[in-house]
Formats: sequence, C-alpha cells, structure tokens
Amino acid sequence: MRYPQWIAASIATSVLFTGIISAQPASAAGNTERQAASVASNSAAASQKLNFTVSDVPYSSAEYKKIIQAFASFDGFETAYVPTRMITGDTFQKVGVVGDSVTFFFKYMRVSVSPRDYSYSYKGTVVTLPESNNVKGKWYKVNGTDMLTFPLKDRYVTIFAPYHSLSKTKLEHVAVDVSRYAP
Repeated sequence: MRYPQWIAASIATSVLFTGIISAQPASAAGNTERQAASVASNSAAASQKLNFTVSDVPYSSAEYKKIIQAFASFDGFETAYVPTRMITGDTFQKVGVVGDSVTFFFKYMRVSVSPRDYSYSYKGTVVTLPESNNVKGKWYKVNGTDMLTFPLKDRYVTIFAPYHSLSKTKLEHVAVDVSRYAP
C-alpha cells in the first residue's frame, strides 16, 4: 500500500469507528489538545480543592419541636433559625441551649445562633462566604479552635468544628445555609 492510500485508509477507519472528522492542521490539533489538558488539570485541581459535597439536614418532627422549645426559652429571641445543609457524612445529633445561644450539635461541627457577636473582641480574618450575597464572616481562634461568626438578620451565627474535624473551607460552604424555620 502506498503512503497516501494508507493515510486515507487510516482516516476512513477513524471516521467509521469514532464518527469524528478532524479537519484541523496538526499544529492546531496539538494546541487544542494542550488547551483541553490545561482545562482538565484546572478542573481536577478545583475538584481536589472541593472534594466534598453538602446535603440537606433531615430533621424529624420531634427534633423540630425541640428546636422551637430551645428558641422559646429566650424572651425576644423566639424565632427559630436552623442549619439546613451539612457536609455529606455528617449527622445531626441534638439541639441545646448553651449560655445565651441555641447550639446545634452535629457529629463533626457545632452551629450556634446568638443575639450577640462574641467575635468582636478577637483578632481575626474577615472573609466573604462562598455562594452568598457578599456575606462577610470573621475567622478567629478560641482556645485553639477556629471559629467563624457572621451576621444573620438580627442574630449572629458561629460555626466551628471541634477537634478540627472539618476544614475552614467545608465550614464556609455550609455556614450560609442557616435560615429561619418556617413550618
């Protein structure tokens, strides 16, 4: 078989097997492959950075009753706010009144809703929370534990992971999913 016939047969075979015809010159095809490899490596890096998913918190009706009771124990603070999302694999355990806040205990994190901002007296770093409407939060440390506090209407939400069980990135991604409970 002659060289031109061999090339034509190779192209015909590739069209038959793949259904794709490439009319790009060799230099353009190489450039496209490099661009595709670059995009693939960037998306792989992004997925490695955010190698987690979030899921809805499945509260039972009994748990909602306990949440409402916890908020009702404060005058002027009765409106219930609940975390609606968590890192997949985490589990809601209980709700309780701790000081002047209502705290949600999960396996890997704690979420406290309070009428006061306790972060003001700590040095920290201000961040914009992801997937929010420019909500600003403040990271600070209390006894070696990273805590994130941000305002939510007339409340302050503090989220943290005891024993460093979740990263700051993971906590930031579920932080803004605290909303008013409306039965």
